[in-house]
Parts: sequence; structure tokens; C-alpha cells
Amino acid sequence: MRSLRRVPSNRGLSLLLPLIMGALAAVLVTDGAMLWPGNIVWLQHADLAQSYLGWAFYRHDAWTLPFGAAPSYGLEFHSSVYYSDSIPLLAMVLKPIAAWLPEPFQYFGLWVVLCFALQALFAWKLLSLATNNVTARVLGGVFFVIAPPLLMRLGGHMALVAQWAILAALYLYLRPTTKHQDRWWTALVAMAMLIHAYIFLMVGAVWAADILRRFLPARGLRAGTMLPWRDAAIEIAQVLAATLAVAWLAGFFMIPSRGMQAEGFGYYKMNLLAPFNGAGWSSLGLAFGEAPGEYEGFNYFGAGGLLLLLSALPAWWITRARVPDRRPIWPLVAVALGLALFAVTPTIGFGSHQWHLPLPVWLQTRLAHSSIQATGRLFWVAYYALLAGAFMVLARALPARWLTTLLCVAVALQLVDIGPAVMGLRTTLETRAAVDDATHLTGPFWSQAGSRYTRLRLVPTRILAPGWEVLARFALEHRMSTDDIQVARADWKVFNRVRAEQLQRLSSGAPEEQTLYVLDSSIIDVVARAARPQDAVFTLDGIHLLAPDWNQPLPAGAVDLKPPH
Repeated sequence: MRSLRRVPSNRGLSLLLPLIMGALAAVLVTDGAMLWPGNIVWLQHADLAQSYLGWAFYRHDAWTLPFGAAPSYGLEFHSSVYYSDSIPLLAMVLKPIAAWLPEPFQYFGLWVVLCFALQALFAWKLLSLATNNVTARVLGGVFFVIAPPLLMRLGGHMALVAQWAILAALYLYLRPTTKHQDRWWTALVAMAMLIHAYIFLMVGAVWAADILRRFLPARGLRAGTMLPWRDAAIEIAQVLAATLAVAWLAGFFMIPSRGMQAEGFGYYKMNLLAPFNGAGWSSLGLAFGEAPGEYEGFNYFGAGGLLLLLSALPAWWITRARVPDRRPIWPLVAVALGLALFAVTPTIGFGSHQWHLPLPVWLQTRLAHSSIQATGRLFWVAYYALLAGAFMVLARALPARWLTTLLCVAVALQLVDIGPAVMGLRTTLETRAAVDDATHLTGPFWSQAGSRYTRLRLVPTRILAPGWEVLARFALEHRMSTDDIQVARADWKVFNRVRAEQLQRLSSGAPEEQTLYVLDSSIIDVVARAARPQDAVFTLDGIHLLAPDWNQPLPAGAVDLKPPH
């Protein structure tokens, strides 16, 4: 593909039309109920609860350095708003005015609208590199705004709805280079770091490809148009410095490298048939078997998207001779291909069939504990590059009338194919935003304990304990710090030390003052025997508790767990 020429367009239309298109798509897909800042009903469980509670604790924490630290959400685990997946870009902007925000307040719904609007905007700008036909760009933008991998993330990964950042990176790569290219890349890469690590990884990879594109000589270009060594070094230093600075500010480095290790590499991957696998999204019956963890690699193009890609193949073959300079595109192709290969390995799935690559033991061990576990997401660069590339090839090969006709057919096919699934998603999101099915701890004891204790601990300490959201919400309501949380990463050395210390404390009858303990059933007997006379050990509302220095009758309905003297 040749370096694409910028086409003239009305600047106001270029901004307003796609922004409105994206915002309307967000409202139509979500029904709008989840968009209101005061509605937290839909943020009660699992990953959504993690994101909201991470922000809700963080907004009430004292000012710290790094700015993203959230000591009340995780206690000694050195938790930060970065590792609760609370979109630190927004959390850190809003924390200075948190005292004036209503309670409760969530920004995730507004974030969805912003992401859809930016998704449409950068899709528009990408497609504008190929044609100034407004109708064609609107129709082409549909495939980006309702891309199934984007919509699927509305189920629980709000930060990963920011796939517009990948489109912005592709646009910076493909557009004619400007003298401020380095500034735009610095802003985009740093911003991606403040959104999510996976978004940063993909945006950073495209930036690296763009550095290479501008640095290498190309046929037909004067030597003076190449990026000089000095300018390349300055840009690299600038981008890295800005990214490291914002990462430190957000609390990214509060977890040491050993804490970045995770389980799941090779499990949360992409199946080779993922681009064709509707996996419940295709009303036309496009579906193939897959391994359990391959839902993270859901990258279905839709029947209309597949039609575009297939149509682009003969168009590319016919027009390939018109592309004299291939230098601008091959670094991007290399990066997209590399990320795609990473997305499908080390166990390669083809439908229900799985083949494990024979890797050296040392490499397999290292990869098994890699910080990058959901590798199936890494196909997004190739996904959007293929869609954009197909549109550009077709725009080059077809007259405007034929291009518009093909796009109309493809959009209609896409809506027929994934439309029912989108409506099903809308119903699910609408119900989730309207029905409060969360458990809340209420009653005289819980109110009294919430005002009496300043910390809530789970013993033995666990990350993602069953029912953790219930206890975390209780702690939040009473402004208690807690270690009963869910986070993406933790400092496991500190975690194990704290776990051992707390077990030792309770087994020796020396609980912390001002701390309410939630006990696992496996340690009830040990804690009950070691408890002091003034301590209460009992079960209430199905929860085993140690209330140090309670010195009061047990609450109504409680079952005493202390052995008779």
C-alpha cells in the first residue's frame, strides 16, 4: 500500500459527524441506563466491581506519592488505582475534585460514550486517508463502531473499550508525516499507559513500527525525508520518559517485576478460526468449537466484515502494481503479524483441535509466568489494520458509486449477522443497570462494627475470594481499609508475608486493634481457641467473624464459635 494522500474535507464535519455517530451508537447499544454517573447498580460484581471499587476507595484516600496509590484498597499489598483496572487516566483527573462529586459517582458509563465517539472519530480519520466521500466513510465507520471485539468488552472490561487508541496509532502511522509527529506519539503512548497495559502494549508496538518506517530509506524518497538518527533518538527518549513518568505517577511501579507474573499464558489465547467464529454473535450460524480460555481471543469480523476482506483480495491483486513504494507499510505489517502470532501461541487452536508447540522447558516455564496472559487481545492491531486496509484497497480500486454500493451491502449483511446479538447485549446491559441484585450487609451489628473498626481483613488473605465484593462494599460504606479485594496484580512477596503474619497473630491470640476479621472456615477452631475473653468469635449472616475487644453480647442471630470454658 502506498503512502496515502490526505484528502480535502470540511473540518467541522470531520469532527462533529463521527463524534455524533459514535455517541449515538453507545446510547443505542447500552440503552443509556449505565451512562448515568449516579447509577452503580451494574458495577456490583466481578471485574466491574473491581474497577468501580478501586476508584471508590481511591477517591477517599489521602494524597500520596505516587499519585495513583490507593492504600485503603489492599492495605499492605501496595495497591494502586492502576491495578484495580479503574482507568487511572480518569481516576487521577477526577480525584482532585472528588470532594465535590456526588456519592456514589462512577465515570465508566461516560467513558463508554467517550470511547465510542473516539472510535468513530479515528475510524473516520483513517478512512479519510482513502476517500473524501462522506457516505463511504460513514458506512465504513460502522465496522469499527460496532466491531464485535469492541462490543464484547462492555460485559466487564471498561478500560479495554478504549480500542480507539489503536485506531489513533494506525492513523498516525498511515497519515503523511508532520513535523509534530513525535509530540502526537508522546501524548498517545503516555495516554495509553494510563488506560490499560494491553492498550499501551499495542499502541507502543505501532509507534515502534512508525519509528522504523520513518527511519529507513525508501525508493523514490530523498534522503532528507528520512528521520535522522538524532531526531529518532530524541523521540524515543521523549516517549519513554513521558511514559515512565506517568506510569510511576499512576502507581504502576508499586508492584515489582516479580509481582507482574500471572497464570494463564497460552490459555487466554486466540483460536486460528476466531476471525470467522461468531461464538454466539452470528445469526447466520458462523460458529466453531474453541478451547475454554479462547473467549479472550474473540475477534469475529462479522459476515459483512468478512465480505469486505474477501472483496479486497482481488482488488489488491489488480491494483498492486500501482503501489511503487512498499517501505511505509511493511513495518506495520511486521508488528501486526508478530502480535497476531503471539496471540495464537504456544497452544495453537484450530476450532476444537489444539496443538501445543514443543518449547524448551526453560522457555515454557518463563512464558507460563509471563505478565502478559490474555494474549488473544493482541490481535486487535491486525484486526483493525485489516479492516482499514480492505477499505483503502477497495477505495483505490472502485469508483465511488461501486464502493458505496459494496459498503451498503456489507453493512446490511453485518447488521443481519450480528444485529440480534447486539440487541441481546443491549437487553443484558439494560437489565444489569436496572436490577440491584447485590448483597448488602445491614443490621445493628454491621452499623456498629463499621463505626468501631477502621480495617477489615480476610484471614487467610486471598485475592478474589468468593463474595469479596460484599465485604468490600461494606468496608467502603464505612470508610474502612480492607485487604478483601480483587486486583490485576499484587506484590506476592508482601502478600505472603502479611498472610503469614496475620495467621500467626490470630493463632496466638493477638489480633490487631481496630480490625474486624473475616475468617475462613478452615481456621475457625484455631482462632476460637486462641481468642481472648474480650474477643467475640461468631457467625452472622453466613460470615465467620472475629471482633476484637467486643465486650458485648453477641448480636441477634449470631452463632457463638468460642468453645465453652
